[in-house]
Amino acid sequence: MTDEPTLTSQAIARARSIDHRSDDVVQGALHCLLDTLGVAIAGAHEPVTSLVRAEVLEEGGTPRATLWGTGEAVTRAQAALVNGTAAHALDFDDVSALMEGHPSAPVLPALLALAEGEAVTGDDLIAAFVTGFETQALVGRLMSPSHYATGFHTTATVGAFGAAAAGARLLGLSDEAWLDTFGIVGSRASGLKSMFGTMSKPLQVGAAAESGMRAVLLARRGVTADRDVLASPQGFRATQSDALGVTPEWAWSAPAVTKVLFKHHAACYLTHSAIEGMLSLRRSGLTPDDVESIELAVPPGHLSVCNISEPATPLEGKFSLRFTAAMALVEGDLTESAFALEHLTDPRVVALRDRVTVEPRRDSTIRSSVVTVNRRDKGTIQVEVDVNRPTPADDLTLRWESLVRKFRSLVEPVLGQRAASRIIEEVSQLPTAPSVEPLLDALTSPNEETAS
Repeated sequence: MTDEPTLTSQAIARARSIDHRSDDVVQGALHCLLDTLGVAIAGAHEPVTSLVRAEVLEEGGTPRATLWGTGEAVTRAQAALVNGTAAHALDFDDVSALMEGHPSAPVLPALLALAEGEAVTGDDLIAAFVTGFETQALVGRLMSPSHYATGFHTTATVGAFGAAAAGARLLGLSDEAWLDTFGIVGSRASGLKSMFGTMSKPLQVGAAAESGMRAVLLARRGVTADRDVLASPQGFRATQSDALGVTPEWAWSAPAVTKVLFKHHAACYLTHSAIEGMLSLRRSGLTPDDVESIELAVPPGHLSVCNISEPATPLEGKFSLRFTAAMALVEGDLTESAFALEHLTDPRVVALRDRVTVEPRRDSTIRSSVVTVNRRDKGTIQVEVDVNRPTPADDLTLRWESLVRKFRSLVEPVLGQRAASRIIEEVSQLPTAPSVEPLLDALTSPNEETAS
């Protein structure tokens, strides 16, 4: 891309080189697309999304794109902001350990906002999405681990680069414009972990989608920027990571999108190993009345992310290891309905929550969580769970079926069964679809089952 390859140009070249048509990559991308659309449509009426949507509708502008699940026409930037906020509003979206965050929520809203009204095929969309996904993994690895540990919200910061890369691929920018896009978005990328448990956590993901998309459009117009923002002495990496000077290892055994992880509990992903541990003990016959105390031993980094001891709001509950562990045993359910105020104050849940302690594991390289239950007069039982293992290739069909069930549970109450089925069909047919417009149209279908 330049006479002398730079760190930024190498990262871009690597992300663009991924074969987006290989079966495992296509399946990974389609699974991400379906899951993200599902959580975004369900999140379209969350309080934070409703507030952001009200603001952009009042602001006005030239309508170029639509809001998923509601159908209002807004500007492309507004659509990326609102749909990006909705995609993370439930904190139920996919996860990538390589980027240390949620990869699809900042990328897909920016991508579809750019695609609407353009001659974009399904293959074009998949190629752009995969490029954005891989970019996040690459940039995330360049920034890791100090970037996230310091307090930056990687989904918002690194996610902005993913949104920008996806848009640059979709619009076919020149090599120089790619570099400018990265420079522009690096100057705009922001997000703080102090926002966890508040409305601003999903808002800053929506802002990442908007920033990434806007960087692409500005670079295409000719706006210039630092063309090695990932390696410049006062660039993105130098100011937000202590890894400057470390030689990156670009290659790994498989594209990052094939290692994506999906949520089946509507809470911070770092609570999921402990949740699964509690659910397994519940299935074995453990009841809340059996419990004297519960000890959770988790990776040290969890304590600064999801260790709210006495959550007072549903959003805080999603970031509480103690509450989610108690809910898993009391109700056996951590879907979105579990994070209601009545459960946060339920005497049974609160009493059990207060008997849970959380401690860091001594070995910081271990990703699993250990659940130890001290039972009344029955001794101690223990289970260790690691939810960070990607789905084997042989199980991808089962994963799709599981994601379809999750999608239906989220979308049918909003758009109805017929619309949900149509979206599923359009996503599954994307690899050969001559246009993405039928999918975009399906995302704004009215709920025919409730229409008068």
